[in-house]
Amino acid sequence: MTAPLPSSSDLDRFSGELQVTRDDLRRRVPTTADTMSRENRAELIAALEELSIAEGELRSQYQALVETHRQLELRRERYHTLFRLAPDPYLVTDQKGLIEEANSAAGDLLGVPNALLVKKPLLAYLGAEARAEFEQRLDRLTSSGRLDKWALAIETRDGRLVPMEATASLAGKGSICWLFRDASVRLASEESMHALNRSLNARVAQRTRELEVALEGEQSARKDAEAANRIKTELFARLSHEFRTPLHAVSGYLEILEQNIHGVLTADQRRDVARIHQAQEHLMTLVNMILDFAKLEGGSIELSMAEIPVEETLRSAEALVAPQFAKKAIVYTHHAGNTTVTVFADREKVQQILLNLLANAMRFTPSGGAVDVDWRIENDALLVHVRDTGPGIPEDKAEQIFEPFVQLRAPGSVPSGGTGLGLAISRDLAQAMGGDVRVTSAVGVGSVFTLLLPLRKHTNASKLSAPKTGS
Repeated sequence: MTAPLPSSSDLDRFSGELQVTRDDLRRRVPTTADTMSRENRAELIAALEELSIAEGELRSQYQALVETHRQLELRRERYHTLFRLAPDPYLVTDQKGLIEEANSAAGDLLGVPNALLVKKPLLAYLGAEARAEFEQRLDRLTSSGRLDKWALAIETRDGRLVPMEATASLAGKGSICWLFRDASVRLASEESMHALNRSLNARVAQRTRELEVALEGEQSARKDAEAANRIKTELFARLSHEFRTPLHAVSGYLEILEQNIHGVLTADQRRDVARIHQAQEHLMTLVNMILDFAKLEGGSIELSMAEIPVEETLRSAEALVAPQFAKKAIVYTHHAGNTTVTVFADREKVQQILLNLLANAMRFTPSGGAVDVDWRIENDALLVHVRDTGPGIPEDKAEQIFEPFVQLRAPGSVPSGGTGLGLAISRDLAQAMGGDVRVTSAVGVGSVFTLLLPLRKHTNASKLSAPKTGS
């Protein structure tokens, strides 16, 4: 492909001579004096025709050859352009490592004009470590035909060592193409990434230590809070017992006075004794409530679970608060239900819950208001509703009222005299029996407190511990 191609004028001259010969033979008039027979002339004319066809084919092949030659020259020019302008250093050496060609980037890297690199050994520009394994790399390249990435250092003219990555492959007979790529940017990026990872690991370790310290502090604080809560519960229980003893004594002396054992009381004295007795009962109620709360906090409440009649249990509780409703002129209504229906619960605790709900409704319902109770069975559960016509509870305060010692009252109103434990105790007792106490309310309309208890016996033991109500 590198030999000179025949020119177009040579083909034209050959074609013209062939045409003259063909025309001359056709003009000849056959005579008896001709030595060539008619058959020989026909064969010659046929041969000339074949030669003419071959000439056309030769011309077509010549055009294809010219086009192929042009494409090769174009590709060769493109290769040399890419070779010269490639941004990465590119070298061509023989199999012994002598440089045959070098692009401008290679000259810039080595600090030598690329034309002066020809016939120089590539080994002379390698770092000491790369020189030691150069022969081994060449042998591997010769046997496999390709050299995978080789991390090495190039020594520049001013003595600097530049980290590079080299790939090489055999090209043609006895030539090796070397492509070098600067690895300093990649190495710097990797070092930055490693530094960042080390920094992140250090921060994670530091944060982990901080969290461990915080967790230890939280656990210590929780233990302290549990100890304080236990002490508070024990204090509540002890004080309640201590309060009940003198209160019982006061009750006994009041009964002695009312029985006129030490003389007949005047009307004013009887009125004062009645007031003292009323205050003593109120204090006893508060003390009993605090004692119940202490038991719930300590998880020592015991339940006597059994099948109890719903209607009878509700009626028994209502009888204890009926006089207070009448005294405050509150209309109380009980919507009776089926007297044969039973629920699996602790009768005393159910009555205590209902008493707390009724006392709460009586306390917040103004004189002339109304309170009513009804119950029904729904989805295998007993629902007891206690409705009042009190001021109602804001929606955002509905759950707060079940927290211990929380009492809500309208601005300007006087305290109700309760402890803020009734609803908290009621919910805890209901939950201990597998149920709950809930509330729905509308400000200015009233509230509905619902006691929910499962109808059937559960797998719980008869002795249950109520959840903590908080501190």
